[in-house]
Amino acid sequence: MKSMLTIAVTALMGAQIASAGAGWYTGDARCIPPGDDGTYAAPYDAREHPGDFPTFPGADKPGWFCSYQREDGVLVQYGTSLTPQQQWMAVWAAGANGMD
Repeated sequence: MKSMLTIAVTALMGAQIASAGAGWYTGDARCIPPGDDGTYAAPYDAREHPGDFPTFPGADKPGWFCSYQREDGVLVQYGTSLTPQQQWMAVWAAGANGMD
């Protein structure tokens, strides 16, 4: 039983590590994403971390953000300028989403 639990935990940790490094910012020809040089926080989705306020290095840095209006009038937006900490507070703090 203990070895099965160890295998399950190890597999779960491996999946989390693999997904943590997956994907940097996406963009297009007019919104070219920045390199991973430490200027911006890594992409972050607060909905994936309900009880885990971000304290990792760079959690207080803004995210990359780019927007423009196409010729047909459609607004195109990539990323968010909020820090991971601001994103988490907006989703989970002050009773949001029933976590009160």
